[in-house]
Amino acid sequence: MFGLKGLKVNALAAAICIGGFVSEAQAHVIIEGFEGRANYNEFLNLMVPHGCGVLATTEIRMKIPASVPLFAPEEKDGWETELVMRTLNEPIKRGRQTITEVYDEVIWRGNLPATHLGVFKFLARITGPVGSVVPFKLIQSCGERQDRWVDVVDDGEPGWKMWALEAPAPFVVVSEGDGPQLGATMQEIGAERQRLGQGSGRQ
Repeated sequence: MFGLKGLKVNALAAAICIGGFVSEAQAHVIIEGFEGRANYNEFLNLMVPHGCGVLATTEIRMKIPASVPLFAPEEKDGWETELVMRTLNEPIKRGRQTITEVYDEVIWRGNLPATHLGVFKFLARITGPVGSVVPFKLIQSCGERQDRWVDVVDDGEPGWKMWALEAPAPFVVVSEGDGPQLGATMQEIGAERQRLGQGSGRQ
């Protein structure tokens, strides 16, 4: 089994080596580090180390998992960024807000030469049981050609089994965080706001 700490050290090298014997010397599209802490807001890097064969990448379309309730892409110089919304079957109550739509896909459009590494940064809130796999299914377009990185393992399977698939989706494995990300729970922070006289009006 791959250890997460070992994977994080040489993420890109691992992707290239694995691609060498899984998909005819073509490296995989990956998320750097392969790890996301449970219920943390994480800054993640999507790494695209190649084009479609010799063709330059012109579009990256990535599915935002339903288990990722917060998502925000970083603008990338020279690229157009689009977010596609999805209407929820059941609205979500968050404080005084009622959320009826969430982000469903992010699309980056530009030009990345086939021999260059492209890094696309985004913020995501990672949820799910510790040890579970959160895949970010992706379609890489190079003009008229498309490479689909959408293969996933069954629920409950370990992350290392993703590497046995022909075209694995970029993914993170949910890991245990070191306590609340802000140093306290939201309930504790809310109680401190009340103590400071800020009341419940702030969202």
